Amino acid sequence: MNKIIRYLLKPHRIIFKIFDKVTLNFQIKKYDQSYFEKKQNETFNFLGLNRAQGVKNLDLLKKDLNFDSDTIRDMSSEHEVIFSCLSLNKNFKIKDILEIGTFDGFNSLLLSNLFRDSQIDTIDLPEKDEDFVNFYNRKTNVDKFLEERNKNLAKNTRIKFLPLNSLKLLNHNKKYDLIWIDGAHGYPVVCSDIINSLHLLKDNGVILCDDIILNLNQYGSDKMHYSIASYETLNELKKQKLIKFTLVFKRLSAEANSLENKRKYIGVVSKI
Repeated sequence: MNKIIRYLLKPHRIIFKIFDKVTLNFQIKKYDQSYFEKKQNETFNFLGLNRAQGVKNLDLLKKDLNFDSDTIRDMSSEHEVIFSCLSLNKNFKIKDILEIGTFDGFNSLLLSNLFRDSQIDTIDLPEKDEDFVNFYNRKTNVDKFLEERNKNLAKNTRIKFLPLNSLKLLNHNKKYDLIWIDGAHGYPVVCSDIINSLHLLKDNGVILCDDIILNLNQYGSDKMHYSIASYETLNELKKQKLIKFTLVFKRLSAEANSLENKRKYIGVVSKI
């Protein structure tokens, strides 16, 4: 309903939406997935990660968990492959993990099974927070969502859930080897999440930052889903020689990756 109202208030968006749909269908037909898979593999190699081994390890783990996330969980992406690769690489000693944005708890469960000697601290907004209730279509099924999330979190005792606004990580003292930033994607929250994460990151640790967008299209940005805030923040930190980062395609399917202005990335970040 809210989407319909937005279109009625700004009817030009309907035209943009139709144009995007036509463009997407055209680009999908000529999309060469093998080309992007090759580029993705090269980026993984640059990071010292073996993507083929990571995919194989991830598939086996999902089978063990009886969870076919590629077909029934639309939150899955290449970040899971990166996690899998990191778990196989002996150069990364990952014991303490922070996840900003718990969502349904599956990613915490995945991390706990990939890194079997780790402690996972996962944070999300308190369940009565207005943003928690209103986003991700939770407003009418909050209780059911919480029940399913808590089931996933309870499957491993090394997962610790903290109902916390991520801005309060400013007062957090624990240091982490791996931090996954997947909370609100717009200003000011994601900027604060990145800065706070750098303070909480161990010297040889890694930050992964989800849903990085390089350019805004005509729809503009919002505080939760669609923003260039992450990219701008990372670039400013890089200019000041505080970090280095590499971008990895979030997804490789034609639907997700064929439109350049809609393409999303995952940032792999380390301190200098």
